[in-house]
Amino acid sequence: MLWPFELHRSYHRRNDIHARFGGQQQGGISTPANAPGIFIFTGHGADHVGYQDVFEADGSFRYTGQGQLGDMRMISGNRAIRDHVQNGKDLLLFQQTKRGGPVRFEGLYVCGGWEIEQQPDMHGQPRQAIVFMLVPQNGLSIEAVDLATETPPDLPLVELRERAFQAALASDEASPRVALANVRARSKAVRDYVLARAAGVCEGCRSTAPFLTTMGQPYLEAHHIHKLSDGGPDHPASVAALCPNCHRQAHFGADQVALNEVLLEQIRIIEK
Repeated sequence: MLWPFELHRSYHRRNDIHARFGGQQQGGISTPANAPGIFIFTGHGADHVGYQDVFEADGSFRYTGQGQLGDMRMISGNRAIRDHVQNGKDLLLFQQTKRGGPVRFEGLYVCGGWEIEQQPDMHGQPRQAIVFMLVPQNGLSIEAVDLATETPPDLPLVELRERAFQAALASDEASPRVALANVRARSKAVRDYVLARAAGVCEGCRSTAPFLTTMGQPYLEAHHIHKLSDGGPDHPASVAALCPNCHRQAHFGADQVALNEVLLEQIRIIEK
C-alpha cells in the first residue's frame, strides 16, 4: 500500500489516521483490522508511564512494547509487531512532541528482533519489558550494483525456498547490535529465492530479462508488493521478480494499484 503520510510531517491522530484506517485510538500500538499496517506511537511523556523508547545513532529505534504493569507478554500489539512481516503489515512510526498535540510521521520500519530487559513499570516497580529493535525501511535497499556483481547462491530452488520462508518467519530475540545485519540477511534470503524462482523471466510482463549481469545472470529486480517500496524483508508470497520497466511501473504507473493486485494474486498462486 502507498501510505498518504509524508516523512516528518505532522498529523492529527484521530482525524488523519484512525478516521481513515481504523485501529485503537489510545495506546502506543494500534492494529487496524482492515489496513495493511500497524501504527506505532511514541513520544511525549512515554518515559513517565513505564516506557523507554530511544532513537539510536544508526537510525534504528528501540521501542518498548505494550503493557504498563507487570512483566510484558508477547500478545496483542506486541505479537503484531513481532509477526508483521509474515502478516503482510507495514510498521508506521509516529512521534508526539507535545502532550495532546499532533503526531509526526517518522517513516516505515521493520522489526529486526527483540529482547527482554528490566525496566520500571508505571508505578516504578521493576519488571521484564519487551524491547523491539526497529530498523528504518529506507535503509534496507539492496543496491542494483550488488545484483550485478554478486554470484547467486549455488543451491537447489527448493532449498532457497525453505531458507526464504524461514527468514520471513524469523522472530527470535536479537541483540540490538545485530538487528540491522539480521534484517538485511533475511531480506537477501527472500530476494535470492524470488530471483531463482523467476528463472530469468519477469513475473510481470513474462518477458525474458533484458540483459545479463557481469556475472552472467539474468537481471531482474525484487519488488515488494505490499509496501510499494524497495526495502525491508517480506514474505516470498508478496515479492515478485520484475524487469526494470515493470518495476518502475509498479511504483509510479497510473495503473500501479491494479498491477500490484494482479502481481499479488499471481505470486500467491505460485506459492500455494
